[in-house]
Amino acid sequence: MRRSFFLQYLGENPKIKILDFLMDNFAMDFSLPQIAQGSKVAYTTLIDILPILIKQGIVIKTRKIGKSKLYKLNLDNAIAKALFAIDLKLSETAIQNKEVFA
Repeated sequence: MRRSFFLQYLGENPKIKILDFLMDNFAMDFSLPQIAQGSKVAYTTLIDILPILIKQGIVIKTRKIGKSKLYKLNLDNAIAKALFAIDLKLSETAIQNKEVFA
């Protein structure tokens, strides 16, 4: 599976991987294990990073199902919108330049 242009240009640190996963799936909400698995970030690392993203308003808790809390990208947050714009621009530019990454 190819890495997104967002990851290719910005690197694969855990925060970027979490943001990339949530941006790719912006219409859905996820439990912590689902985010960890989808972003390929260790669960314990996610537990450290998610509170920061929530405090910044980039990620929000959407609902609770049983004991599980679900989270998604906050589409009303200016930073999240800017990250989306960057992701789109990187993808458009890479495609126009016919860049292909592993």
